[in-house]
Amino acid sequence: MSEEKLTELNFDTPMLKQYQEIKKNYQDTILFFRLGDFYEMFLDDAKIASKELDLTLTGRGKEENRVPMCGIPYHAANNYIYRLTNKGYKVAICEQVEDPRLAKGLTKREVVKIITPGTVLEPSALDEKEHNFLLAFMPLKDQGFAGGFIDVTTGDFFSFTVQDQISLESQIDHINAKEILLPENYQTKFTKDVLVTYFDPLEIREAEKNLIKFFKAKSLSIYGLDDNEKSLPSLWAIINYLKTNQKNALAHITKITPVNTKSMFLDQVTRKNLELTESLYKKDRKGTLFWALDETKTAMGARNLKQLLKTPLLDLKEINHRLDALEELKANFTIREEIRAVLNKTPDFERMIARIVLEENNPRDLLSLKEALLNLKNIIPLLNKFNKSCLLQEFNAFFAEFEKPGSQYLALIDLIEKSIVENAPALIKDGNFIKESFSPELKELKESFQNIKEWLQTLEDRERARTNIKSLKVGYNKIFGYYIEIYKSHEKSAPENYIRKQTLVNAERYITPELKEKESVLLNGEEKQKQLEIKIFKDLLIEIKAYIVPIQHLAKIISHLDLFQALATVAQKYDYVRPEFVDSKEKVLAFKESRHPVLERNLNLHFIPNDLEMNAKENRFILITGPNMAGKSTLMRQIALSVIMAQIGSFVPASQAKLSLVDKLFTRIGALDNLYFGHSTYMVEMLETASILNNATEASLIILDEVGRGTSTFDGMSIACSISEYIHNAIKARTLFATHYHEITVLEKQLLGFSNFHMEIMENNGSLVFKYKFNRGQADKSYGVHVAEMAGLPKKVIDKAKVILAGFEEQGINYLQHNVRAEQLSLFG
Repeated sequence: MSEEKLTELNFDTPMLKQYQEIKKNYQDTILFFRLGDFYEMFLDDAKIASKELDLTLTGRGKEENRVPMCGIPYHAANNYIYRLTNKGYKVAICEQVEDPRLAKGLTKREVVKIITPGTVLEPSALDEKEHNFLLAFMPLKDQGFAGGFIDVTTGDFFSFTVQDQISLESQIDHINAKEILLPENYQTKFTKDVLVTYFDPLEIREAEKNLIKFFKAKSLSIYGLDDNEKSLPSLWAIINYLKTNQKNALAHITKITPVNTKSMFLDQVTRKNLELTESLYKKDRKGTLFWALDETKTAMGARNLKQLLKTPLLDLKEINHRLDALEELKANFTIREEIRAVLNKTPDFERMIARIVLEENNPRDLLSLKEALLNLKNIIPLLNKFNKSCLLQEFNAFFAEFEKPGSQYLALIDLIEKSIVENAPALIKDGNFIKESFSPELKELKESFQNIKEWLQTLEDRERARTNIKSLKVGYNKIFGYYIEIYKSHEKSAPENYIRKQTLVNAERYITPELKEKESVLLNGEEKQKQLEIKIFKDLLIEIKAYIVPIQHLAKIISHLDLFQALATVAQKYDYVRPEFVDSKEKVLAFKESRHPVLERNLNLHFIPNDLEMNAKENRFILITGPNMAGKSTLMRQIALSVIMAQIGSFVPASQAKLSLVDKLFTRIGALDNLYFGHSTYMVEMLETASILNNATEASLIILDEVGRGTSTFDGMSIACSISEYIHNAIKARTLFATHYHEITVLEKQLLGFSNFHMEIMENNGSLVFKYKFNRGQADKSYGVHVAEMAGLPKKVIDKAKVILAGFEEQGINYLQHNVRAEQLSLFG
């Protein structure tokens, strides 16, 4: 609702005028306005919230001046807030920033935090196995795009520069941001709904100056940004957005990391087609490669695995180091299981330290941090037993320093041990969580009213003895404070110094002057205690901020160890083999008894392994023919997945595996309309194919499934044939191409590296038997009518199709035009 419209309404109370003054600065948010024990929403905010949260919409005022409103209890707010952010809304939290009992006039209120989809911190609202990224980018004046992205829950902050739209789309898909910041006046479309906020970009030098000040650094070159300075305006936009919303120092954001460009290129289409982290139809984890490999025990390890699947490695030395670690872990089952047990008790250090330093005010987080650090000591003797893998030895060396005198981790354990009581409450406002021995001032304060507590504890027994009323009770509630309660049947026995405070159905409640005086001293003292403990806690957090970098480093070590043990566990459980990498010039891609890592988990499926061998001289381009359901797509997918697994440093599902590094992996499998972008099925097919032909290199792997099927037979066949020749002659990439265009098989006679293969089937009494074996040579026909019959098409349709098919086979493509009368085509004539 516009500010002018707001003014027209009758905001005739000081509270509503206060609301209006605050709301005008937060027009793009839903304002949660604190009133006592509730957050209230008004006007359009109330209409939106009532609809999205199934709340009752009420109102304030009468007739045309009635103000729509709804509310929620403040203690249940998180659930409602994150339901709104999950739907793409921003929520501004407006709190009472002074005690209403002490306020002179209207209680002061301020917005203390803005929660958006990309800045959520609450663990219950997050997927622990996935980053929650906020992305910002902007187009460059010359060419390409530059930007950055951050997970505020972990402090992971990255910069990137890409050269074209295709690379940008791949980056956006990889990041999977929950919220995007774009420069003003820049409009673009995204393939899925995401909250977009616009920012006014600074010049590069101004952004650089602000970032240097934020990081307290002499230069951003320490983060490797010398060649990535065009991303600085977007990076500052992210920090500025967080500072505005979180309203704190963001101490856990300690560095910027340029995106690793030395990774296998996987575009958005390929990640989707191969179902690396999200299933194609159900949009969940089950049935994905991530699901098949996820034997991690920590959230940090799971996020590491998920990100790695989207960016497989190109550094052969790094890949082999990881394979060495897996080999040693796989061979030591007992030690690995003990490591898994320790990791299973390890919390999410990355998100825990972020919550702590962002002052989410939970003393139990500190206790959890301490217990987790103590638990990690158990991993030290286990890592001592590894002596082959250089990576495992690095982990061993790290943890050896972990427990040495003077270690930062031991110092942090000691600090928490000295300061926080073991049974601390969840929130600092509840008090009694700081040890008296940690603060002489706190100890002195608590001792000052300890005698009053002891006096209150014995008051009931003393008053029972004095009054001879055995049922007398001493109690307390927040409204009336301390009281003495006796049944009405004994009220005539109440002493003269009892002052009636409250009448109940069966009892009377009293106070005495002495009780009231001591209550006042006690409550005042307890309030002082709470305020002092809050101050001590905030000072404690300042000390703990010195340990942010060590904890973040520890989290990375744990995430890698967890990743390695997970992949070793999968390799051992499912009989995977270590891949061998050979010279890239040889263009080798060879698997013996290759299996599909996901499909073989289907207990109802008997999976048939297959062999594949490609190299620079032979079978560089493999054309695969055969009917639908024969296993062409499965074979191609399993090869692509095995390549990805090998290049993340994983063992693969085969009895033997050799390959040369793949720099880019492309898939084109099936096609659907993309009406949102104005693209037909065939246009989508051609756009995806164009991307492959324009970006693939000699070191790439290309997976093509049915290119050219979206148009007429002759058009499609021509396109498929021409694409095949171009890839073979110009790009020279390793390629698997499944097709029903049998006519293309003649290319084997013309192209040296071109080979025909097929999926083996048998005909048995007119029925098909799928063997799922990958063999040399072409299929003799497509068997499309047979597959249609298996699918249950009506018999009359199948019979007529067989007649027409026979005519085509005997007389060629003009059979229908020259030999079939109209009445003969009737299925029911």
